[in-house]
Amino acid sequence: MNQGIINRVGATILSFVFVAAVAFSWLVFPYFINGDRMLFETGRQVQGERFDDFRTLNRMLTRFIYFPGGIEVTALYASEEYFQFADRQGAVEAYRPDKHIVFFISEDVHTGWLPQGLADATLTVDGQNLKPVAAEGPDLVEHHRTTIFQFAKFDEDGQALIGPDTGELRLTLSHPWDRDVVEDGEVVPVESQYVWELPLNIPIELMSRDTFTSIMVFSLSAGLLSSVLTPCLIQLVLIFFATLGGVTAHQVVSANGINPEVRRKVLWVSSCFVAGYIALFIASGAIIGYAGKEAQLFFANYTRPVGIVAGIIVVLFGIWLGIRAKAPLVCRLPGADTIQKFKTKGTLGTVLVSIAFSLGCMSCFGGAIIGTLLIYVGALGSATVGASLMGIFAAGVAIPFLLAAFFFSRMQGLFEAIGRHTRVVGAISTAIIVSFGVLLITDNFHTVSDLVYPYLGLG
Repeated sequence: MNQGIINRVGATILSFVFVAAVAFSWLVFPYFINGDRMLFETGRQVQGERFDDFRTLNRMLTRFIYFPGGIEVTALYASEEYFQFADRQGAVEAYRPDKHIVFFISEDVHTGWLPQGLADATLTVDGQNLKPVAAEGPDLVEHHRTTIFQFAKFDEDGQALIGPDTGELRLTLSHPWDRDVVEDGEVVPVESQYVWELPLNIPIELMSRDTFTSIMVFSLSAGLLSSVLTPCLIQLVLIFFATLGGVTAHQVVSANGINPEVRRKVLWVSSCFVAGYIALFIASGAIIGYAGKEAQLFFANYTRPVGIVAGIIVVLFGIWLGIRAKAPLVCRLPGADTIQKFKTKGTLGTVLVSIAFSLGCMSCFGGAIIGTLLIYVGALGSATVGASLMGIFAAGVAIPFLLAAFFFSRMQGLFEAIGRHTRVVGAISTAIIVSFGVLLITDNFHTVSDLVYPYLGLG
């Protein structure tokens, strides 16, 4: 191998290393910013400002009765507003306030034991008596017990049981709490009733979301990137590189060589890829910020179907790129000749795969996004905050992507290497993209992160 070839190979390798370093440059971010600390401090500030509002809401939703002998029984109606304020990770999925009318019953006594077993509960709505569809709580305790009762929110015909004309909710509990009511030497059950007049007429200022500042939004975006999303984004960079290489090979094949038009098309497709995932992240932030618990329910119920559909789209895109680049084996698949004849700039497909893959990513970091928006900042009702949060975060990754694509298109040796090996590059790109599509379909998206992330030293 003569010196000229060695120099070209070395220059090509260095060019690729440089482009890769630019694309992964956002990974240095966590080394300088403690994301956990930022999330905690910002969340504590917001929650501190809203704590008094939460206590006020609790008082509005709580009813209590004292029984002789020192037993206090408190009933809290966990309305939609309650879950908006007090949601904890997994609580919405567990109690499903979209399907159930939920009550939290607390029993407290300082001397002796609480009566064994759970109370008998009946909810009266518009003259109709309902029995709980689920009851959760310990049977035998000493001083404190919390029981969660869930009643159906809809009748057998799918009609809401609480309508605009419903005047009250009346919860009747029966249990041997009154120690003075004794028959044959045993304490017998007594009934207690708790009433909530509807509508609840919760003051609008309690539900306002005016405590956010631009600094808070930026801090949460930075914390989100450095604390919880970094490992998931590694896959996105790999997909970006595979798309960049596959599209370049495809364009070189289509143009029968390298020219300025090929470079412009590659930059355009890269921009479309970035625009696709930025649009999805901003939209998801706005939807989660606005819909709140409904968005959490969506992720809980449809993560797998969404991941499967997204994975299929990613697999098909990878095969399409391989066929267009005339990759070995791939270009012999049924229908390959038809695809080869189909003229397209690849823009739509690139945007689609970017959105599909990013949507599949939601199965990886959907919980992190929702946890940040709902738990740390309580961003329910604020589509603007949600969109801004995710927009700033997405820009933190988009800029290195676009810079990498720019340098990639300007490095002659790297471009020429792809031009000489379009079939191999197409095959590698197809293999990478299809592999990640399979990971999405099989719900193994975390595999790459779990293998790579511990070696980054980011905790």
